[in-house]
Amino acid sequence: MHSRLRQQQLLSAFGREALRRSELDDLLQEAARIAANGLGTNLSKVLQHIPDEGALKIVAGVGWRPGVIGVVRFGTDLESPAGFALRTGAPVISNHLGDEGRFRTPKLMVEHGVRRAVNVLIRGEAGAPPFGVLEVDSRDPREDFSESDVDFLQALANVVGLAIDRDRDRRDRELLTREAHHRVKNSLQIAQTLLRLQLREVEDPEARLQLEQAARRIMTIGAVHERLFSGPAIGQVAVGTYLHGLVEDLRNSLGVGEGSRPLELELSATAEMAVWDGDRVTTLGLVVTELVTNAFKYGRDRVLIRLEIAALDGAGTLVVEDGGDGPPAGYDQVRGRGLGMRIMATLLRGGELVPQWPAGGRFRFVATLPPAASGASA
Repeated sequence: MHSRLRQQQLLSAFGREALRRSELDDLLQEAARIAANGLGTNLSKVLQHIPDEGALKIVAGVGWRPGVIGVVRFGTDLESPAGFALRTGAPVISNHLGDEGRFRTPKLMVEHGVRRAVNVLIRGEAGAPPFGVLEVDSRDPREDFSESDVDFLQALANVVGLAIDRDRDRRDRELLTREAHHRVKNSLQIAQTLLRLQLREVEDPEARLQLEQAARRIMTIGAVHERLFSGPAIGQVAVGTYLHGLVEDLRNSLGVGEGSRPLELELSATAEMAVWDGDRVTTLGLVVTELVTNAFKYGRDRVLIRLEIAALDGAGTLVVEDGGDGPPAGYDQVRGRGLGMRIMATLLRGGELVPQWPAGGRFRFVATLPPAASGASA
């Protein structure tokens, strides 16, 4: 008889692993390993029910020849031990498969010399169809599987079921989040289009300038929402990828092409690899948009955007050079009354925006980006 204490220790360790791991495939493979270990064999498998095929597919397991996992399927009829467990919900112990009159022995198990098998149902949340079956097999005919073995295996399967429920919930939340960001992005695109249409009816230069800047701000925010559901994780945006895309959008928006003043982007290695949450990237994008728009309005030659980010807390320095003379000396005058400057003062709360006139160099604005808030992604 297998040690109950050892089985309890394995269950406890697997429970901790189930809380830590996020990849379901890895967790199913670990469950198969724990199941075989706990029952003193080297053969086990997790079978997922595929209703459309009327089959149970082996999706994880130990001890089987190559080409089995992810490929081999069993029937779900009552003459299959796994099928019986799936259809009735009752555990199945078969300690004498060769003499078994209730079930047929699947070909795969004959090939591997299986003499004994025990199956339990992997349930899902209440009202949901079961995920499938957890099975342990053995070539050794000398020691029978016991009711206590069934208890261990069912407890293991129940933990697997909870992990599957959690994975389903996570996927559902991700789907809803992606849909929400997609709708926001579409709404922002509609708003931007309406502003562009309004521009055709406006002749006053100052009014046209304000509408163009509003359209660019909406474009900047929309680009963040687009990347929130296509980035490395839901709600996270790769800073380098976003800024490269934003610069291309600004080139199109500002009409920067061949023969025009170029718009260039330089990122430190840390900035290229950084991943930030949506709010933080939106702030960065709006500051870049305001400074670049200002640079093309008042600068003389190429506009250079340079971003350096600290590795740990996400604090950074954003520099936009434009080759112009810059505003009159004095920060208070730079802050002025313009909407763009007021927007940046709000966005950079905790940081600052400083104009610099390097001796013999190009005028630039230097924005200090504050560190990420505690607990936020940097």
